[in-house]
Amino acid sequence: MMDAPRVRPREPLLKILPALLLAMLLGSCTSDRPLPQDPLAAQVGLAAQYPGDAGIERDPAVLFAEDFDHAPLTAILARFSDRKRPASFSLAHDGPSVSPGQYALKIASVGGVSTGGTLYKRLAKNYDLLYFRYYVKYPSGGTYHHTAGWLGGYNPPTDWPQGHAGIRPSGNDRLSIAAEPVDANGRLDFYTYWMGMHGGPVEYWGNFLIHDPSLVFSRDRWTCIEVMAKMNDPVSAFNGELALWVDDTLVSHLGARFPAGHWTGGIFTPDRSGEPFEGFQWRHDAGLALNWFWLQHYATADPTGYAGAALFDHVVLATNRIGCLAHTATPPANLNPVSP
Repeated sequence: MMDAPRVRPREPLLKILPALLLAMLLGSCTSDRPLPQDPLAAQVGLAAQYPGDAGIERDPAVLFAEDFDHAPLTAILARFSDRKRPASFSLAHDGPSVSPGQYALKIASVGGVSTGGTLYKRLAKNYDLLYFRYYVKYPSGGTYHHTAGWLGGYNPPTDWPQGHAGIRPSGNDRLSIAAEPVDANGRLDFYTYWMGMHGGPVEYWGNFLIHDPSLVFSRDRWTCIEVMAKMNDPVSAFNGELALWVDDTLVSHLGARFPAGHWTGGIFTPDRSGEPFEGFQWRHDAGLALNWFWLQHYATADPTGYAGAALFDHVVLATNRIGCLAHTATPPANLNPVSP
């Protein structure tokens, strides 16, 4: 079974306040550093062909799709390989405003009683390139220690999530990627474990790779998140990649020698005056690849008795860019995967 992640120290208040004020002005999850010149920014996703995601599960590039509207909860949960604390799951009458559906997945927590729950899905085979899109809503008032969709790989594959918090992977065993709130303000960043991660010398916590104080979640608002992960090939290379879209805006893309920036412990801060990012050597063994995802709400700091929750909707996993929900259909275009 998965070990409970250990608590990483929160950022000092003086570092949080500027981002909090900016978040109040923006009123949504945005960044002052979109990447319009990046080739990925021009990609049109699969969802453009399937308004409201209707029929997207039949697209040959789609490996998994769930909108929480077309089956009872028991049948939905049965689609996953492992369900941690199943009593925390329910269907809520909620969803993104652009969704034609009526329900979303709610994962509840109670301070001092339950830290939440996890839905884990093992894939039928390994993949070297995946796109993972979902909508998430963080209600006001609660805390979110590890609450997001996660993507990763285990070698050998397993039917349940593994632990190893604070331990650097060896390159033939595991990797994990999340895009989640990483401080009390709701700043969004990657939380990433792989063989080349920084930190230590004893403990290695998930690396932050964006470190942008303007990239923050707004509470009580549905946000569209999409993560792309590309494995390194050959296994000796540092040509793996990682990208993040927020509400269809590309806000981060890291690969071999881009972007420029600097490391401070386990935090990479993009900075044009810095040194090129080294790229991702996710693995040194071809047996390690992407073969699982999970949806998780993990809250550890709520006061006793506080009823917290996170909501998820329109979850899609595919081998091509997905994109956010569409109102009307768009002809296919720019659907090529990331260039090798």
